[in-house]
Amino acid sequence: MPNLRPGANGRPVRLGGGLGVRSGDAHEPASPSTTQSVPVFYDSALTAQGFPSPLLHMQINGHEATFLVDSGASTHVLADWFVTAAAIPTSETDSTAQGSSGKTTRERVARSLAGHWGDGQPFHLNQAVVVSFPPSFESLHIGGLISPQLLAPPETAAVLDLKTPSLHFAPFTHAMSDLSASRASHTPACRNRNSIFENRQYVTPVSVGNTTDLMLVDTGATKTIFSRGSATAQVIESHSEAGTASESVGGDVDARRVVHGVRLFRGGQSIALDPSLGGVSPPCNAKGILGMDALRGCVLTLGDGEMALSCK
Repeated sequence: MPNLRPGANGRPVRLGGGLGVRSGDAHEPASPSTTQSVPVFYDSALTAQGFPSPLLHMQINGHEATFLVDSGASTHVLADWFVTAAAIPTSETDSTAQGSSGKTTRERVARSLAGHWGDGQPFHLNQAVVVSFPPSFESLHIGGLISPQLLAPPETAAVLDLKTPSLHFAPFTHAMSDLSASRASHTPACRNRNSIFENRQYVTPVSVGNTTDLMLVDTGATKTIFSRGSATAQVIESHSEAGTASESVGGDVDARRVVHGVRLFRGGQSIALDPSLGGVSPPCNAKGILGMDALRGCVLTLGDGEMALSCK
């Protein structure tokens, strides 16, 4: 599934890889996992369907589904089909979810979610936004998006190793020591201060030749996409050709162009990719989305105040 991005709030403000909801509700703290790790995995069948993200199984009210582990999601997101199937109570908001191409859909919110991960460990999440995803989510039994950074207990970082994959929690400095990655890029966390949710996203510098743009670090995105207004797009667009369309939340389709064989530098290492150019407007002043094609060989250390990205 190409780059489905639930997005922003009632103002609205695009949050390309996640949610930031603005309403009259009081701001509530997150209720993170108390476990030391969460059992994530890859699925070759779902990868073939366009979902190369790390995954986890989650069960609520006796109903289990697969969820994408999505660093681009600023809060947890439930698909409306799963909410209906699991009989999860929700309340209406006056906010909207906005896809990367701009189309918006109404939001509901589910509160005080309790259940079990795939290995039987219990979890509790204070809040999750409920939105409509394309029909393929239900047919593939994908129940939504889990924001890994919001699972980290207080004073710890979520360490998402996309090579394995694995997800565990550790103090940020300890996690960095374990990485032993002097060339890892460090960037501050980005928050939507208007959101009623505890929320957090990250950008990282990405270079093509002598041109550098900040990109949203988005494990929920299939491919890397540079905004058409980015400095990088201006450099490589002349080599582009027509690519496949991308469907976002709400079902709108955005035509993209692709550039083959681009040498891209991120997280201390370079990789050859075929990035797309499109009309994306991610949050945090990012100029595009760094997807799983660029992140599969990387370790993300997602802290409260900053992120480190180290790639092989």
